[in-house]
Amino acid sequence: MSNKDNKALGKPFRLLENGVIKIARTFENPLAPYEQVGKGEIPDYLAAVDHTVEIEKKKDYERQMNAEEERFNKLVRRMAAKRKFLVVVLQGRDGAGKSGATQRIAGALDFDAKLFLSVPIGAPTEDERAHPPLWRFFKDDRMPAYGQVRVFDRSWFEEVLVVRVNELQPPAVWQHTYAGLRAMDWSLEQQGGVVVKLWLDITKDEQKKRFEDRARDKPWKLSPSDAEARKKWKKYTRAANEMFFRTGTSYAPWFIVSSEDKRYSRVNVLRIINQQLEEALGPESEDKDKGKSKKEQV
Repeated sequence: MSNKDNKALGKPFRLLENGVIKIARTFENPLAPYEQVGKGEIPDYLAAVDHTVEIEKKKDYERQMNAEEERFNKLVRRMAAKRKFLVVVLQGRDGAGKSGATQRIAGALDFDAKLFLSVPIGAPTEDERAHPPLWRFFKDDRMPAYGQVRVFDRSWFEEVLVVRVNELQPPAVWQHTYAGLRAMDWSLEQQGGVVVKLWLDITKDEQKKRFEDRARDKPWKLSPSDAEARKKWKKYTRAANEMFFRTGTSYAPWFIVSSEDKRYSRVNVLRIINQQLEEALGPESEDKDKGKSKKEQV
């Protein structure tokens, strides 16, 4: 399957060769106000996810994962010289494997604390509630310096997901949040950030199976919110689709990855990150050419 623009859902999105959906709409003004749209104008992106994709053989998985890990490690080492940093946003269904993906990203960097930090995001603390919502994502060195990697396990996009679904704010509040989220991504990109936003998706049946496995093998990972998320599955679907539509931008696209097969998901999470880094950093030969020119000037 070749890369192509798909109009079937009513708005352009890109279906990549590996089965990943990419949403990267053009916004002339990131701060454009919220506009009401008619029924059906927001595509059902999640309905287009192909959950049959998989990496069946363990040997193929290990070969592909090793290649992507090596590629990632080399790319990260180039970021500081280019005055770049990497921000990975992991969102998705409960049980879709965000923690597992984070572990693979960290492992690719040998868990080097000088380069990598995982930032799990839960409900805001009392102190955080006393500040504007985006403040907590910058405190305590949560944002990376040049050359560093941050993985946010949930993120500022919870303001239009959990806040909306659980009716923690009236619609007039979360509807006007989209502009701030686009501006947040734009600001990070303008400062040298490579912002990679990933939604890990699974079917409702697979989620049920994973929750049952957790209850048996890792009961400490279950929480009351897991059951609530299943009850509100359709509400989360609507909220996620609108989030993709309103915040999937050319400078910080959304990538929807099926996580039904964990091997496929983990390989393609790293592959997408690597592709975005390569696009931002340019060819490695440019680094060598710049190094030569500096030596010639001395």
